[in-house]
Amino acid sequence: MRTVSYDSIKADQAWVAVTQHLQRRNQLLADGVSFLELHPSDHALAGRLVVLQYHLRATVRRLVTETSQARPMPSLPQLVRRQWLVVHQLTFLLRQIDDELRKTGAKSPAFRSWMDQRNQRFTCKPSPRVYLN
Repeated sequence: MRTVSYDSIKADQAWVAVTQHLQRRNQLLADGVSFLELHPSDHALAGRLVVLQYHLRATVRRLVTETSQARPMPSLPQLVRRQWLVVHQLTFLLRQIDDELRKTGAKSPAFRSWMDQRNQRFTCKPSPRVYLN
């Protein structure tokens, strides 16, 4: 039987929140690339978003591989610390994505307008508001 603590529940909640935000950002990047490809002058920006999306997927894949190959941790506090480490890394990745989306919007008025419309429709928040200890 697995032991559960308040800290492990908080870490699980943070994990769920950050993975949901990553899924939304991945979809936003894919949609943004499709939008930018419709505008010939913005193809270079579309390429940057493709690279960012690749970086997102590669980072998540690397973290999953590292976590699954790690030796089993004997204690719950060590498991919780490992989970928080991954949550912090993914949150940093979310901030990088958000920064790149803002930069893309600054370079392309059409993309900025598209993002504004999308944010109004879906009220997509720029960063997860997760308590990170």
